[in-house]
Amino acid sequence: MTITESRNAAVAEIEEVIGDWAEALRRKDAARVLAHGTEDCLVFSLAPPLKASDADAGGLEQWFSTWKGPLGFTLEELDVSVSGDVAFATALTHLSGEKHDGQKAALWYRLTLGLTRTDRGWKIAHQHESVPFYMDGSFKAAIDLDPRSEVDWQAPSRPPMPGVIAYLNVEDADAAAAFYVRAFGAKEEDRKHAQDGKRLIHCHLTINGGALMLNDPFPEFGHPWKPPEGFVLHLVVDDADFWWNRAVEAGAEVTMPLEIAFWGDHYGQLRDPFGVTWGIVAPVKEGG
Repeated sequence: MTITESRNAAVAEIEEVIGDWAEALRRKDAARVLAHGTEDCLVFSLAPPLKASDADAGGLEQWFSTWKGPLGFTLEELDVSVSGDVAFATALTHLSGEKHDGQKAALWYRLTLGLTRTDRGWKIAHQHESVPFYMDGSFKAAIDLDPRSEVDWQAPSRPPMPGVIAYLNVEDADAAAAFYVRAFGAKEEDRKHAQDGKRLIHCHLTINGGALMLNDPFPEFGHPWKPPEGFVLHLVVDDADFWWNRAVEAGAEVTMPLEIAFWGDHYGQLRDPFGVTWGIVAPVKEGG
């Protein structure tokens, strides 16, 4: 057997080992998972601590017990490199499932496996999981990335937007965006869907020259929907009647009639179908 044939055979063996290891994770079979590792397998996982051992069946069983039903565990772009009795494999990994408390999780992360050839075949000696974090000073883990995304992460950043920008967590952000187009003449600048292809993790609108951001609730990530209260979005416009009538015709509910307020401007409040309160403000025109 040539060196190339030997290397190809080793790659095939390793891919089979990793495939069975992944299936054991999907089935939450701790013994089967651990059977693919060395006794001193070193693990740098997403969860604390910084360094751990994969030989702890109890810890693995405990983690499996937090999930309801089988796990979703998919490896993409798997690449295996072999040299003698040592090999490395890299992949983009998608983990998904439902916790017993009803929370759902779905994220991509980076996986590197170090393997060694033993008298019992190829075994995983090192496991390294990681996610990038946003370089905006927040140190927030970037668990919303998708390898199929067409976003150019190396593109120059957009210039900063002035002022304070409202970011609304609304039920059915897609429907809310469509309503704001009809009611307030909103222009959609950008949107990004979640992995389910239905919910929006981001929607950028421009209304009356200002920015408004929307997203759907994501209770599985600690962002459930809550009834909006305690704030009003003000639109300072040049023609109160025009803005008011358009919003009412679109379906906004009048909660404070449009009239001349004590300070001298036209002012009124509306509630949209998503529970958000809007104020329409405009100077009183001469003769009006």
